[in-house]
Amino acid sequence: LALGLMGGLIALEALVFSGLLQLLGFQYRSLGWLVVYLLASAALGLPLEQLTNGLVRALYKLGKATRRQANLLFIPLDALCSCFIFWLVDACMDAVTATGLSILVLALIFALLSQPIGKGDKPDGGEETP
Repeated sequence: LALGLMGGLIALEALVFSGLLQLLGFQYRSLGWLVVYLLASAALGLPLEQLTNGLVRALYKLGKATRRQANLLFIPLDALCSCFIFWLVDACMDAVTATGLSILVLALIFALLSQPIGKGDKPDGGEETP
């Protein structure tokens, strides 16, 4: 049931983003291949996303960066990791093709929409011990 719901959400995401991706220069044989592209990108990109989130959060929690500095550092890190993953998946799939510029723009959009450290996070950890 959970996998079905996740698949449905990914398909809905693909429908919403399919027009944007075509404007950016992505070409795909069918919506199904686009869903496969997004699923593969998400699965392969998860470890890199966790690494960049962890690095930025660690810098913030240790007091080495302010919240703004950490979030600004996250943008290029996440964009580069996303570019690499999108390029890798694009190289492995013949059914979906994208230009380097379209991959870069998509990665920047995703990075700008992310904010790893919210306004409520505390630099010292913010957890209370009972």
